[in-house]
Amino acid sequence: MNYKFPVDFSRLFESNIRNLSQQSEKESVDQNLELIITTNPGEHKYDPKFGCKIWDLDFERVVSKAIWEELFTQYISEAIKKYEPRICEVEPSIHFFDTRREEVISGAVYIKKRVDISIRAKMVNTGEKCGFFYSLYLGPLTAN
Repeated sequence: MNYKFPVDFSRLFESNIRNLSQQSEKESVDQNLELIITTNPGEHKYDPKFGCKIWDLDFERVVSKAIWEELFTQYISEAIKKYEPRICEVEPSIHFFDTRREEVISGAVYIKKRVDISIRAKMVNTGEKCGFFYSLYLGPLTAN
């Protein structure tokens, strides 16, 4: 049973608990993958290793784009293999680029790295092929 998050806890006290919102296994996997990717190891109280080490690369100066992308992809693969057993044959791919935003009033220019993450996998229970997509912004750099 995959319950939809956030859980409406007021419904737990109703006589028919089956009224809680549910979601498909794929939707549940999608939520868990997003949680894995957006959690820095050490943030989860009950499992300090939970999360993805991509955040170690957040403020790292990119000397070699190829090495950075390889590490980023490796960290995603490792985290998914460890914390999402409902999918297999996981193939993450990433595309990263700089985004620029200029503040109208102050004139400050903000540059961040945007990383688009695509994950292809197969559901273990059904053999169904599936895909997931996330965009993250890293390294809040400022230039004036």
